[in-house]
Amino acid sequence: MSISEKKRELGDRGIREKPGKTPPPKEEKKDTSIFGGKPYMRKGDFMRELKDQKFYKTTGLREKGRIELGKKLFGGFGSYIDPGEAKEAKRQLELGRYGKFKDLSLSEKEKAKKLIKEILGE
Repeated sequence: MSISEKKRELGDRGIREKPGKTPPPKEEKKDTSIFGGKPYMRKGDFMRELKDQKFYKTTGLREKGRIELGKKLFGGFGSYIDPGEAKEAKRQLELGRYGKFKDLSLSEKEKAKKLIKEILGE
């Protein structure tokens, strides 16, 4: 028996390679945040977005209250706001009385958490 005959015989016995596992297709998450997939947003545009009625549904604050709360949370220096700043504000609010926003009342903190959650699209 020659080598080529032995190879054919082994191939005929069903020695096969395992089929490769294909990963399931990843679902693309649609960016539902206020930033809309952009890396940053001008502060003026951000404050105009806070006037939108969808934020009233989650926070219960009127337009003036949302703007004031937005200024307290993001009113620092700079002319742009990025998603990282919103995440940092959320983290500072979770620190409670030790965070950056320790001067806010308890109800303001709860409304601010809801507002940031809506801003980030969570």
